[in-house]
Amino acid sequence: MTDAVSNIEALINQGRYFEARSLAQNALKTSDSLRLKQLLALAVSKAGVPKAAVEILEPVYRERAEDPETAGIMGGIYKEIFRKDQDAKYAVLSRDTYLKNFTTTRNYYTGINAATMSAISGQVSKGREIAAEVIQLIGQSPNDFWQQVTLAEALLLTRERDKSVAAYFEAKKMAGTDWGKISTVYNQLWLMNHYVPVPKEVLRVFNPPGVVSFIGHMIDHPTRPKPRFPSIIENQVRDAIASAINTLNAKIGFCSLACGSDILFAETMAAAGGEVNIWLPFAKEDFIEASVRFAGGDWLDRFNRLMDKFPVNYITHEPYAGFDDLFSFQNRVIFGSAIIRGTMNHTEPTLMTVLSETDLKLKEGGTRDTLNLWPFPGRHVNINPDNYFSPSSIPPPTVAREEVKAIISTIDRPVLYGVAADLPGMNAEEQRKVWADIREKLDLPILAPVTFESDNTLIVSFRSILGAMDLAKVILREMRTHFLSDRLRMSLYASPVLLEPGPEEKQKQIALTTKGRLLELHSLVPSGAVFAFARFSSALSLDVNHYSVDYAGMVTTNWFPQPLEIFKVNLMDGPKRPA
Repeated sequence: MTDAVSNIEALINQGRYFEARSLAQNALKTSDSLRLKQLLALAVSKAGVPKAAVEILEPVYRERAEDPETAGIMGGIYKEIFRKDQDAKYAVLSRDTYLKNFTTTRNYYTGINAATMSAISGQVSKGREIAAEVIQLIGQSPNDFWQQVTLAEALLLTRERDKSVAAYFEAKKMAGTDWGKISTVYNQLWLMNHYVPVPKEVLRVFNPPGVVSFIGHMIDHPTRPKPRFPSIIENQVRDAIASAINTLNAKIGFCSLACGSDILFAETMAAAGGEVNIWLPFAKEDFIEASVRFAGGDWLDRFNRLMDKFPVNYITHEPYAGFDDLFSFQNRVIFGSAIIRGTMNHTEPTLMTVLSETDLKLKEGGTRDTLNLWPFPGRHVNINPDNYFSPSSIPPPTVAREEVKAIISTIDRPVLYGVAADLPGMNAEEQRKVWADIREKLDLPILAPVTFESDNTLIVSFRSILGAMDLAKVILREMRTHFLSDRLRMSLYASPVLLEPGPEEKQKQIALTTKGRLLELHSLVPSGAVFAFARFSSALSLDVNHYSVDYAGMVTTNWFPQPLEIFKVNLMDGPKRPA
């Protein structure tokens, strides 16, 4: 049992909440371990469904209210529900849970949370009283970062402003560049500031680093007849990128890694001590041939150094095979990934580009359409390479322009947006009747489904994310009609999907192997909410007025070499409320 607990704790620390939940559920079939129950509730809450975690842990808490760990998790679950729903009932439940334990155990963790939640729920003087007790427990020389932050928070609640600011500054020194700790403290300060004034200098020092999404031109191909980004301006563009990064206080970046501006951005972020998240649209070797090797020089070596230094994500690990939609889909994912990260930090990200304005004026579609996807036009910084050279100063190419041969694909593998749904606990025949009823009511004006397969699990794929979301809304509406909302399991995916001829002429269906993988992934998500895998979530996040997503964890599979992130999808009725 010790090994199972250690494994579950490790999975939670890695953000792999779905796997932790599954392992804890299996272990509890043969054990009545308190720790397993705690971890199961924690995994479920962190996976984005804290109300389901309440049902798991409340019976345990009623029997073990004196246990600081149980009370801490229970109070945290109530606090998370309050943060999401702003329902005052849960603020009071959180306060009472923390306070009852602190009164018994004098544990400083439940104590500081009891103090803060008291202030948030309207009992400011009680919060100040508890905070004073926490200060006495910790003393003036905390042993570690978390004690230091607790002391700072307690001093803030007792209105010892100057001492609190000094304590927070010391905590920031202790955190260094650990963005996880910094973001955790900032999230707590952000919540507190709605109820207890937080000094601006404290908010500023813990303000999460700027998040930047980046796209830009490659270095000109040796055969390019009209210069756009000639290699002679590399240093000027690098300096302009560095200046923009400094101005934005950007420390977290999302980009691809083509020769030219992509690599310059990644190198400059690295030099500034930032975090770089790299996306490639397809297999590494194919990407090198398409977007790196032609530039010559040391570009390939620089590409490889960055690949070794930073995490690399792939739209697909499969070959390019001539599917240009992978490039545009990659840009959507880069944009959306930055938006999700910014939302987690309660801030709006910035789009940074290196794009020729002359080139943009001459062209329609393509890059211009990509820029139109960015939902924050006021947060866009462009570095125009036209400013650093005169076309007449660039000698004509000395390499003869080769005729580019189109890659003829022998497979059908478009990027599709899909919905998978089933009703665990109902037999296949009952489910087929539900799906048949829904099919009769479908009214999807935006692009008919590319594939439509129904067994006990419904799988429908679209060329458009709008089509997928329209179907998701229909399913949610019908589940409410059938009173099956809590049972519904729905997952959303976006990926290159291998298609094969269907039983009828011009009909397409998902290849058997691909369908099996989609079903496996779908089986890993819980019921009662809509979950989307990372690529779908990133694309969906571009529509900030209608959807938002919350990080829900990761899953791993034997057939995909990287953990897959999952997010809980929230539907909004109008413009997104400010963070």
